[in-house]
Amino acid sequence: MTKPPWRPASILLGHGLRDLRTARGLGLRVLARKLGLAAADLSAWELGTRRPPPEAAAFILGHLQAKPADYRQLMHLHRQSEQPGYIEDLGPDADSLQQLYERHAIRGWEWAPQDVPEVLPGCRHTLLVSEAAWRTAGDRPRPDHVTVQVVPDGTGTSHGFRIFELASGTCTVVFRHEHTRIHLGDPRTVERYRATFGRLQRKALRPAP
Repeated sequence: MTKPPWRPASILLGHGLRDLRTARGLGLRVLARKLGLAAADLSAWELGTRRPPPEAAAFILGHLQAKPADYRQLMHLHRQSEQPGYIEDLGPDADSLQQLYERHAIRGWEWAPQDVPEVLPGCRHTLLVSEAAWRTAGDRPRPDHVTVQVVPDGTGTSHGFRIFELASGTCTVVFRHEHTRIHLGDPRTVERYRATFGRLQRKALRPAP
């Protein structure tokens, strides 16, 4: 059987649906019965392996009394859930995916050539920073769950990226642009960026200054 493609919006939509269901104290089969849905369909939607019809997604969110911000975010994810990537708006009125990643990411890797970023709380994180970025960081406290390594200036690409591994076992590469954040889940893309991260890590100073 062909493994379904990993689509970031579909995976995050599924996590969001499951979060709302469990927050209401409902089991999957109980909710499926209440809504007149097949439990297998609801399970596939929550796992992100299949895309619910738009009316079904809206029906579930309405029944679970999703807050307006959650409703907007999850329906926006739904609209991009068949795409290989997801474009997140970073405008002042946009809803961030940060909380979804905070709840479901179990591991993170990041290359930060320009500055030392904030990282997700609780998620084990390996952070590579350039010497220039490290010099400007000052005495910022380093959380226990974060490993920081410094890479000599001029070693790697000038474009930073993050890789998140979710509890479901899927991984997403995330890039930030000026007004958007791009999420890519194609396994070949993820592996290329993990290889790039590995090459940078092998050149890192040990120990970090």
